[in-house]
This record gives sequence, structure tokens and C-alpha cells, in this order.
Amino acid sequence: MKKHIIYTAAALAVLTLSACGSQSVPQATEAVTTAAAEATEAAAKGETLKGEAEGFGGTVTVELTVTDGSITDAVLTGDKETPDVGGAALDTLKEQIIAANGPEIDGVSGATVTSTAVKNAVSKAMGLEVEEAETKAPAVSAPAEIIPVEGGIQMGQVITAAHGNKCFSQVTAVVKDDVVIAAYIDEYQFGDPSAVTGVPNGTDTENFGAGFAEGQILFSKRVNADYYSKNMAEKAGSTVRINDNFDEIQKFAVGKTIDELSVYKNDDSAVDAVSGATLADTGNYLAAIAEAAKIAQGTQAVEFNGSSEDLKLDMAIGAAHGNKCFSTAAVLTDGDNVILSWIDDFQFGDASQVEGVPNSDDTENFAAGYADPQNVLFSKRVNADYYSEMMNQKAGATVRIDENYNAIQNHVNGMSIADVKALSEKDDAVDAVSGATLADTAGYIGLIAEAAK
Repeated sequence: MKKHIIYTAAALAVLTLSACGSQSVPQATEAVTTAAAEATEAAAKGETLKGEAEGFGGTVTVELTVTDGSITDAVLTGDKETPDVGGAALDTLKEQIIAANGPEIDGVSGATVTSTAVKNAVSKAMGLEVEEAETKAPAVSAPAEIIPVEGGIQMGQVITAAHGNKCFSQVTAVVKDDVVIAAYIDEYQFGDPSAVTGVPNGTDTENFGAGFAEGQILFSKRVNADYYSKNMAEKAGSTVRINDNFDEIQKFAVGKTIDELSVYKNDDSAVDAVSGATLADTGNYLAAIAEAAKIAQGTQAVEFNGSSEDLKLDMAIGAAHGNKCFSTAAVLTDGDNVILSWIDDFQFGDASQVEGVPNSDDTENFAAGYADPQNVLFSKRVNADYYSEMMNQKAGATVRIDENYNAIQNHVNGMSIADVKALSEKDDAVDAVSGATLADTAGYIGLIAEAAK
């Protein structure tokens, strides 16, 4: 049931007079009485009340239409709120304001900052007291403990520079104890947008793409294997495609221990040991697999009793989380089920606050692809402390970004590929994943399903 509005201007007059303190009591009483009468008369005829407050991306403005003491319409403006989260919540918040006839609304799950801004803007428009926000957001949770699994398998990933200073490598490994049972290599480099397929959101020059220098876009060598392999053939006479080189190195690593692979770092002769590989930096790729395997040993294991020959490790690149980053999902499957998965996002940030991807400080080579050398590409997993704290301060998030990723991974690990895909299509997917709080949980699950195909 709606509450009848009879105050607005009157309440504002009381606050103003209390702040001034120079008028006598009779004058204040007379002013309030007059203001109340004017407010009641205006409300009966219909009036527009305006208020604003700071949201996630900028100012949120509310214009209320009040007729006969009731809010009959509300116009909410928040041009800089995240389009898929806060921006999308404005219509729902409008309906809540009209139904509540004021600021006492439930808000929208996943858009806490925008919801609070709208509540405060409505309060200001109506001349009501605005609740003071907490000066410090609740603490971010600590990383979860790893549960030992006897004979389990584990997955890890490293962002490194296995091949010179013009790109960075993303290498994933799956281990059982200290033996590699699967590996996957990809690399990212800058190129001409007219010649390559860039990473997702790379062409969005208002958001993620704004981080690229003019005439440059970041691309995956695997996604652009035809283009990159042709360049290799023309410039170096290479006869083996880039993706085939990566595949041969991966095959060689399977069955080797971490120590056996680590010794190949900076070993120029390693290419001779890998049949079918022609890359001069073959040794560094093998060492990167060993590094990813070491990381894997510190992650949550899962039980696997099948044959390792049935396992396949693959990766998908997408836009699971809006337009300010791109996402990757590595997935180990046995043909029908997701066995293990690994999620990460890449976004631009201040070089003084984040650890950029390798070669981000080489302005003559890889970093020449940045629009601003101080605004570098970074992995959210590598910078989990920084990004989690930012989530905490801006949105009150209490679950770390890497723990959100882990919660999603732990939920889908062991599920059939069909069930993972079905879950990704549910609007309330985040509610099904224990420990996950990301509004775009369904997007990450969908990317895992895509990689699993």
C-alpha cells in the first residue's frame, strides 16, 4: 500500500532552518507552516521533485512526478552505470519507487551500488534524511583452503613471456602429482584490425578497445593461426603452422615430470627434442608448462579414475563480463563431462597499481600497442588482491574475484557438458553456485560450456 506524501518541501525547510539557526522560533514555525501548505497544494496539482547521488560509474539522477500525494512516475538517469548491471536495473528500480511511494525499496541483486544511489537520490528529492554509508566496506574474504584429494588431478595457468618481447603467452597445465597429463599454449600479440580477428571487445573503442593504440588490436595466435602461420612462412620460411607447433610441444610435455620440463628453459636445443616443432623458443614453452604445472599443484584437486587418453584440454575466449575486458576459460573434458576448468579476465588498469601482462613495459615492442603506456593490460587472477579490493570499495563485494572464479569452477567440475550449457542459460545461475556473487556468473559458465564443445 502506498504511503501518502504531505511533506517534501516542508521537511527540506526544517533542515534548512536548523542549519542556519539565526531565526527565532516563531519565524521558523511560520515558515514551516507556510511551506507545508504550499507543498500540500503543489502535491495536489502535481509537481516534479529532483535528486541525485553518486552511483557506480557516476551521478544517478531521479525525477519524481508527485500527484495528489503519490509518486505517479519516476525518471531515472545513470548514463555511466555498467550497462548490463546497474544500467539494466534502472527500470526495475523505477517500478519499486512508484510501488513504495518513496525510497524504501528492495533494490536489485547484483546492482547494490546503483540501488543505493537511487534510494539516496529519491530521499534527497523528497527532502528526507539520507542514511550515511559505511565508511568502510566489509572485509574481503580470505582465499579458501584447498581440500586434499588422494590421487586427484589439478589445473593451473601461467601468464608469461615464452617468446620474446612482442607478445605474451598463456599456458595451462593439468597434473597428477608431479606429472603433466595435459597442456595448452596460446599467445597474444598486437596487429592490424583489418588483418586479424581481435579479442572480444577489442573493437569497442568506448570501453575495452580504448586501451589499444590507433591501428592496433590484440589477437590470439591460435584464433588467427592462418594469418600468423602465413607471416611465419613469409618472414622466416616456416613450414609448420603456429597451432601445430603448439600442439607438438604440448604432446611432448605429456607424461613428463615438472623437473624434466623445467630444465629446458632457455635451451635452444630443445626444438630438436620435440618432433614436429620448429619454434626456436620451444624450450621456453616447455618450461612455461612446468611453471603452470607448479601452480596447478596449489589448486583444488578433483578425483579422476578414467583413462588420461580420454582427456582433452581446450580453451575459449569470450566476453563473459561486460565490455571492459575479455575472458578466457580453459576446460578439461573426457568427452561428455567437464573434469576441470580455469577462468580469467583481462582488463586495462593503471601501471602503478597493477602488474601488467609480460612485456607491458617494453614500449618499443609489445607495449607499443597500448594507447597509453601507463594503462596496461592485466590479468585479474594475477592481480586478485588489487581487483578484489576495488570490487569491495566500489560495490561492497566481500568475495574475492579469484574465489568467485574458483566457486564457479568447483560447481561445474564433474557436471556433464549438457548440464553446464543448460545452467549457463538460466538467469538465476549465480544463485545456484555456492560461494559465487558475480552477476555475470552465467556468462562464465557459458564460456566454459563453449570451451568444452
